[in-house]
Amino acid sequence: MKLKKLFVLAAACLISVFINSCQHPLGYSVLLWDLPDHNLQDGQLVRVYFKSNISHVYIVGIPKSKERFEVPLWQISKPASKKKALKSFEPYEEYKHQYGKIKVDGLPVRKEPVNTAKQVYRLHKEEIVKILFKGDGQDVMVGKNKKLPGDWLCVLTEGGTIGWCFSYNLSLFETDATGAIVKGEVEETQSTNEDTILNQILEAKWYPDYYARLLKDKLIDLESIKLNYGFDTGITSGKVQVNIPGKFHSANYAGAEKIRDNTYALTGTLFQIVVRNKNTIVVNYAARDGSQEAYTFITLDSDINIDEIIENERERRSSLLNELYKVASFNSQNYGQLVFNSGKTFTWSGFSLLVPSVVPSSAKGRGTVNLKYLPSTSLRSKYDGVLTFMFEGVSEEINFLYKLSNDGLNLESLDSNSIKDNIVMARAANPTVLFFNK
Repeated sequence: MKLKKLFVLAAACLISVFINSCQHPLGYSVLLWDLPDHNLQDGQLVRVYFKSNISHVYIVGIPKSKERFEVPLWQISKPASKKKALKSFEPYEEYKHQYGKIKVDGLPVRKEPVNTAKQVYRLHKEEIVKILFKGDGQDVMVGKNKKLPGDWLCVLTEGGTIGWCFSYNLSLFETDATGAIVKGEVEETQSTNEDTILNQILEAKWYPDYYARLLKDKLIDLESIKLNYGFDTGITSGKVQVNIPGKFHSANYAGAEKIRDNTYALTGTLFQIVVRNKNTIVVNYAARDGSQEAYTFITLDSDINIDEIIENERERRSSLLNELYKVASFNSQNYGQLVFNSGKTFTWSGFSLLVPSVVPSSAKGRGTVNLKYLPSTSLRSKYDGVLTFMFEGVSEEINFLYKLSNDGLNLESLDSNSIKDNIVMARAANPTVLFFNK
């Protein structure tokens, strides 16, 4: 009986506290978020009667009304006098009744209006935020010189977090007291901007980034520069493909979707495109073994014709070999006779002094010859090119820098350490130098 009396007494005390709180309100607040169930919009003044730290709600009512109802603590401004409460809402007047719908999954809410500021929350696609006010923030750039259109907006999430989002990734709309959308023109404009950027990416021709260096240095390596190398977005061919030396990934194209700032996912694939600028993208590929791969691709000026460049390089190399075929036979007192035959074949007799330091002992005196590698820009003034010999009986190639002159043919041995990415970067440390008379 004593316990029952104590319980009744405690309950009575709580009821008394609640009644006294209602008789002595905490003050006034302004709604920060619509309450369509009560036909109320943000900006509406309410009277605050009680705060429950257990339920995390306020008991509020409309002035001059007996109705009482609960609202989450975050949904109203801090209770104060009526004058101060109304004053606290003044910064939000410009965006009164305006909300934003999130376009991309994982959009960050930042502590400050700067794209590198600390993230205080991450939003899901189609989540709704309340727009509080616009701020002055750092420009958001696409590449080095292009600004992303939009403004930094201070937002309130449905949970109470306040921070900054860039409007480019929000569809703005305005509601009435019932919660119905009455304006939403900004949503159409923003979607159009997004589609324009995406379409430019999807329709562009993308090449491996190393093409820029090779073309600038006029090092047209036929092993590294090919018509089918690059990134195909799939919008025309129907196949998303990464095709570069040593790597090939492919998937069916089924559309693309923006997932966060400057990043697009290709629907139903393991590919994502990160836009650095209008001429550069990074393609991320999530391999099924859990590893992550990233490849950089670029666009080229419209007057650059890769097909023509490749063909010109083939003709250049063919012309160099033809110069050797014209002479055909070269003779050296020390290194024997070297004969070049049309069809990229050779015969070589009397090369015993090169065995085994340059040519393996198993080599027979015939094989194929080609211009496989290129001398670097620093070596081009001294040499015509690089001759690659494949002797019968030998599995590895034998490479020589060469120079054809009126007097004859100079050869200089190379080691594999001198060659990087099919370019001869430097002479061998201790080369064997050969001279053959015509």
